[in-house]
Amino acid sequence: MHLRTEIFFCDAGEGLSRLNLKGRGLLCTRRHPNFLPKGEFYHLKISPEPELEEVKDYWREIEGQKFDYILAIGGGSVLDVSKILGALMTNRMRIEEMIGVEKIRNDPPPIVAVPTTHGSGSEVTKYAVVRMPGIKRSVVSERICPAHAILDPKLALGLPRDLTLYTSIDALCHNLEAYFNRLSDPLLDTICEQGIKCFLEGIEPALEDRLEGRERMMLCSVLGGMAITNASTSVVHALSHVLGGRLRIPHGLANAVFLPSFLRFHRDTQKMRALERRLGLDLTLFLTQLYEKHGVKRLGDLVEKSELKQIAAQAAKNERLMSAGIKPIKMDDLMNIVLTSQ
Repeated sequence: MHLRTEIFFCDAGEGLSRLNLKGRGLLCTRRHPNFLPKGEFYHLKISPEPELEEVKDYWREIEGQKFDYILAIGGGSVLDVSKILGALMTNRMRIEEMIGVEKIRNDPPPIVAVPTTHGSGSEVTKYAVVRMPGIKRSVVSERICPAHAILDPKLALGLPRDLTLYTSIDALCHNLEAYFNRLSDPLLDTICEQGIKCFLEGIEPALEDRLEGRERMMLCSVLGGMAITNASTSVVHALSHVLGGRLRIPHGLANAVFLPSFLRFHRDTQKMRALERRLGLDLTLFLTQLYEKHGVKRLGDLVEKSELKQIAAQAAKNERLMSAGIKPIKMDDLMNIVLTSQ
């Protein structure tokens, strides 16, 4: 188990005071927070799930300026953009050249990640997702892991119900895909199982905007982030990156539509049987009931039947994620996951 990030689970203002940041900082946010420490910041306002060209515009705005650290406060998109900008500061590369595994040679300035949602786990991961034309791609590098993460569940209070639901399902996906990953081991399994339990315990209180629910879901998110940094996601994210590239929909929703079929694909595995014994429930049934209760859309609500084969074919090209699972997946299996998700 490897983790490059120092984690503080505390009030955000208190955590930033502990770090005692010095020098000039790049502040990446969507909204200006009220707990900033004293210091010199250049404020870069990040839009939701920005396109590649938008990220290039952010870089053009700050290129040539010197920053001693990056403070990223927001959801997964904000944190991911901060990682890419940090890498651009210390590497003479285009963003397109960073796509893939361990292409970045030099560490960025220290990144301080303060998540305001509970889904991506980006505050501790080696991943930064880039929205390319028609598909999402990933920068994967140990060098872009944040140096520090400050987890304050209060920052998620007031998150809209749909965003609460979909970011939480994203965190659940991370725990489940890492659990059924060929790089899993007993320590990683324990982390994933605890993350899944946090989801089961926290999802309804979080949807009611109760602090204890936000806390459980923030734990689910960071545990999932730790898990995929030491393993990876797999089939669900291979498919959701295609769907999310086609449609401007929340990343968690793109994952949600494929997750029940992913679980059914693993139903005959020893790991699934062991997991459900430990949880004391049928996980697929639990999700199905949760989806029905809260009106989670199905794939058929988002795309036409004529697109299903294209989605599967495009996802199959993502060899890194398609080969990550403990159960080998053939094209027929992938097509079945897509068809049963509609």
